[in-house]
Amino acid sequence: MDQAYERTKEILEKAGIRPTSQRLEMAHLILSKHQHLQADEVFQLINMHFPHASRATIFNNLKLFAEKGVIGTLELKSGITHFDSNMDRHHHAFNEETGEITDIELEEDLEKQIFENLSKSYLEKTGLTLTNASLVVTLKGKPSQP
Repeated sequence: MDQAYERTKEILEKAGIRPTSQRLEMAHLILSKHQHLQADEVFQLINMHFPHASRATIFNNLKLFAEKGVIGTLELKSGITHFDSNMDRHHHAFNEETGEITDIELEEDLEKQIFENLSKSYLEKTGLTLTNASLVVTLKGKPSQP
């Protein structure tokens, strides 16, 4: 087994997921690069390697991977979930025109300041304590023509 598959196997085992050959291949394909895939896109990707993999098995494993923290989830439009392979701390920019999702990072001090401001505002408006926040910047408009 090559190093990339070993790393994927370790990720699954650390999450408490039994690394069957199908799960290992599925996780490897998803985690091979930073991407934001919808369930149908994952199904198509997996089916190129496992043509007989059932939709239910793939969707159940996606749900399992998300529940166990192997991948993240991101809902940008009502009812549309994207599965995020980047588990490092980051935020997102969403281009409404193209549908493209881009990972963005903030400097630690700036992120802390933003979170403190959001927490204060949220507490004032709802009386609830904010424990975590992930930002999605929505981009609108079209590129300018030269």
